[in-house]
Amino acid sequence: MVNNEKFGKVTYDNLPQAVEYLIKLMEMQVEKQNKDVSIEEDEMTIKEVSALIRKSISTIYRYTSQQSIPHTKLGNSLRFSRSEILVWMKVHRNTSIQDLSDEVTMESLKILNRS
Repeated sequence: MVNNEKFGKVTYDNLPQAVEYLIKLMEMQVEKQNKDVSIEEDEMTIKEVSALIRKSISTIYRYTSQQSIPHTKLGNSLRFSRSEILVWMKVHRNTSIQDLSDEVTMESLKILNRS
């Protein structure tokens, strides 16, 4: 286990512990940088969301004003989380399939009632 004490002077006796400590510090720094990058990569602009969900920018604005799409407002700009948008798309895709199924059922009942 890495000891959290700082190594003033590295000697032959404490060299393995000092190296282990430095490796652990480097791993923690890399992990922190990866988290920072992943947060930045997850953030999307309205143009990127528009391209991803294949809707016009004005439609995206309408969704945000209706609070029907996950977003964050920073000053005058809108920001979206890619992971939240992907979840939102899955939920709404399932709803759309259900809506289509309901429509088909209703049309089938209308046809049966005509007979």
